[in-house]
Amino acid sequence: MKKLAVILCMSALATGAFAQGLVSFLNTAGTLTSANGVATAGAAGSYYYGLFTAPANTTDRLVFNFSGLYGTNQTTAGRFNGGVNRQVTGWAPGETRSLLVYGWSADLGHDFRPEWLQGVFPGATPTSVFGWTVIAPAGVAGGFDGTANLPSLSIFGGAQGIPSGFNMVLVPEPTSMALAGLGAAALLIFRRRK
Repeated sequence: MKKLAVILCMSALATGAFAQGLVSFLNTAGTLTSANGVATAGAAGSYYYGLFTAPANTTDRLVFNFSGLYGTNQTTAGRFNGGVNRQVTGWAPGETRSLLVYGWSADLGHDFRPEWLQGVFPGATPTSVFGWTVIAPAGVAGGFDGTANLPSLSIFGGAQGIPSGFNMVLVPEPTSMALAGLGAAALLIFRRRK
């Protein structure tokens, strides 16, 4: 009897760990993305977007975790896709979480790099851009939650999604950052001499 109870508990834990809620990673006409104030345009794959989640009502964007779910831009300016009914591992159907999306230009690479959140952009070019959405405080993942089939959560728009589009801005090149640092050091040196 004890073995059966242990097996059931372990099974429940494993199921929870690999639970996959459903989301729709498509933006709407009212939530378009832009780069330096102009709607993102270009060949599909010119920009990437990553979904991040955190416990419900989290307000610090730096504590959000990458879900592993990517999207990319469409050829229509400001629009991107990532599919409908995409599964998010570890976000159980019916579970409520806060969410936000980071976006970046493809010249920074396909894979999200945590150091970008600290302002470090290795290999950035003069046209590299990076940005993020506002935080949606509480979204419920779709899928079968044990009692009913919940609709796929729309990441953008809707009552629970991210309510607005977002702008990505130029990231500092390493040379620009170095020059800014030298300028600041020079100002401090001249200030001390006075």
